[in-house]
Amino acid sequence: MSEHRRRSSLRLRPRRSAVLALMLVATHLLAAGVLLLMPLALVPRALLLLLVVLSLGYGLWAQCLGLAPWSLREAIWSEQGWQLRFRNGQQCEAVLLPSTLISVPLVILHFRVGWLRYPQMILTQEVIAPERLRQLRVRLRLQRSAT
Repeated sequence: MSEHRRRSSLRLRPRRSAVLALMLVATHLLAAGVLLLMPLALVPRALLLLLVVLSLGYGLWAQCLGLAPWSLREAIWSEQGWQLRFRNGQQCEAVLLPSTLISVPLVILHFRVGWLRYPQMILTQEVIAPERLRQLRVRLRLQRSAT
């Protein structure tokens, strides 16, 4: 590729998001409300509510706060592909999956690392600079149109 067509690396290091945490809590509260309205016996309802609470705890711990060792901290997109860095310091090459969502207010990057690992990164203007988010959207759309 000629020198004038080379793109610099795009480094994505999202901040924590109170809005995303609030949305996570709201959706889990809605799920719990639906479970309470369903005509179920006490034991199955209690088990399902426990699963909703555990899911909320995991989502807050691993996704919103990023405290799990496998929490995705940084993604770097260069000409060699995607490089991911996790909270425990591990760095891995990754493949961006076609299930990645690209919209103006929100980009959700879905990756595959190895055989069974599928980390994701949720990006809004709250967690990453608006200009960086715009650059990412443009590059992703150009890549999709090229394939």
